Amino acid sequence: MLDVDQAPESPGLYAWYVSFRAGPHDWKIKPSADGDQAIEGFLNLLRKYAGYYEPLPIDLSGRGSYGAKWEGSLELDYPLREPAEGVQVGDDDSLQRLEMLMSSLDTEERRRVMSTILQKASPVFSAPLYIGVATNLQERLRKHRLDYTRTHDWLREHPEDAETIRGRGKNFGQRAAARNIAMEHLEAWIIDLADEENDEATKKHLRNTAESAEWLLHRLYSPILGRQ
Repeated sequence: MLDVDQAPESPGLYAWYVSFRAGPHDWKIKPSADGDQAIEGFLNLLRKYAGYYEPLPIDLSGRGSYGAKWEGSLELDYPLREPAEGVQVGDDDSLQRLEMLMSSLDTEERRRVMSTILQKASPVFSAPLYIGVATNLQERLRKHRLDYTRTHDWLREHPEDAETIRGRGKNFGQRAAARNIAMEHLEAWIIDLADEENDEATKKHLRNTAESAEWLLHRLYSPILGRQ
């Protein structure tokens, strides 16, 4: 389901996904003196998409001898992150896999097939960005869209706030906008519980059951923009 305004005004669970988008202008050959520029361009497109799923650093703290306090953070060695100049990212195995990925993008046809696979992967194979529960699905999804739009507009004027909102955003819309995910690439899928609401025996415990299901789904699928 793509159109938030068509969501039912009934209770249920929902999940947000981000789809991969690419077109002929991304996979068509772009000749240059250094070869086909489309290879690096398509790899950068993959890096951007992978960045939507990159986990945030983990804050650590502990106490040592004589009350010494230790603090720091762990950051995932993410193989598809754009490497800083002069810095090597990933171990030998990750670098080898990255080279294999590059070789799979070395022709126009291979890039087209890769694009087709990734576009079809969501939501069938991809992890959700966010899972939630709502008494009114349409109202909740519209709220997420409004949160996104307000944050996106704010960041156009205050781009320096993106990193802070990325880590401390209070809701899905803020966190999605801070990761620079285009709204038109977001897809909402739902589990409509309207039929269950009509069952008086079930209705009494429906909200509690739905919230328990949401909690379980978070632990099973670890949505990257969910409440952690």
